[in-house]
Amino acid sequence: MRISKLIEQNLNAKDQAFIIFNAINITYLTGFTGHAATFVLTQKNQFLVTDYRYVEQANSEVNNDIKVICRDRAKQSLGQCLDEILQADTVTCLIYEAAHISVAAWQNLNDEFSIKQTIARTDAIEILRYHKNNEEINSIKKAAKIADQALANILPLVKEGITERELATELEYQMSKLGSEELSFATILLFGERSALPHGIPGNRKLKQGDLMLFDFGAVINSYRSDMTRTYIFGKASDQQKEVYQLVQNAQQAAIDAVKEGMTGQALQKIADDILLNSDYAKFKGEGLGHGVGLVLHELPFIDPNCQLKLENGCVFTIEPGIYIPNWGGIRIEDDVVLTENGLEIINKAPKEFLEL
Repeated sequence: MRISKLIEQNLNAKDQAFIIFNAINITYLTGFTGHAATFVLTQKNQFLVTDYRYVEQANSEVNNDIKVICRDRAKQSLGQCLDEILQADTVTCLIYEAAHISVAAWQNLNDEFSIKQTIARTDAIEILRYHKNNEEINSIKKAAKIADQALANILPLVKEGITERELATELEYQMSKLGSEELSFATILLFGERSALPHGIPGNRKLKQGDLMLFDFGAVINSYRSDMTRTYIFGKASDQQKEVYQLVQNAQQAAIDAVKEGMTGQALQKIADDILLNSDYAKFKGEGLGHGVGLVLHELPFIDPNCQLKLENGCVFTIEPGIYIPNWGGIRIEDDVVLTENGLEIINKAPKEFLEL
């Protein structure tokens, strides 16, 4: 179905072919989860080109409609192999994934092609990935459930003097123990003033009374990722910490309540911005409101002030407003959500109250 849609939307003539380089897109289209592969689509055939390291894996993962070709790297360059395929299928016009190959690599390939007509294309597969089916959504839900449980498992370990790195390591261990295939991304776990770093790396900062604690992390199931942020407090929260937390929570809830099919990402961003920009903390607001989640952590839609892409059923994305005050700390609340025929569903279940640990 996915390959048929790609052909229908991109190959307009019998002499055209599409070459896909990106490993994630190849997985999405073929089911092959290895590396060192190139996928070729013509109107007649489908070819997965790899080498001896992955040929058995490819044959076990792809369906019979796809011809797996084992290229001998010592005797044949990738360009020569691809050109042989294209000539056999009488291809005269070649479409390629321009965003997933360097200029130098493309030039090396192009120099070996007999075909002279080429068309650069971006986001062709990414647009297909934008719409998730039930199987994909269920995988993200399972990943989110693991993240929820892992967070619950480590909260009793929070104590004065523990370092960011120590707690992050325990969180990652819990996700692995619960079945996560890998980390969704490098865990962000920060204390106190360091929580103002939106993508900070856990370090040796020790936890002390009154510290904000920012947890941003995710699990992976069937190659699909989850992404969640929670901000809690160690000890008793100050009035300012409570005020900023409530502000961020109000912005997130307003966006959640406003989501509807057909609205643009730009319009959704404005809902949260109207709250944050009309506060005393306007200049500390994070830029984007969210992003799509799936086979990669950041994919369509990118919800920011310029997003004209419309939200549609089957779209999974984050809603994550934040306030980041240098030398004070940051507060972000993030959920994965999915737009369905019955409205918006919040995938993460971890507590969103401003917990005093």
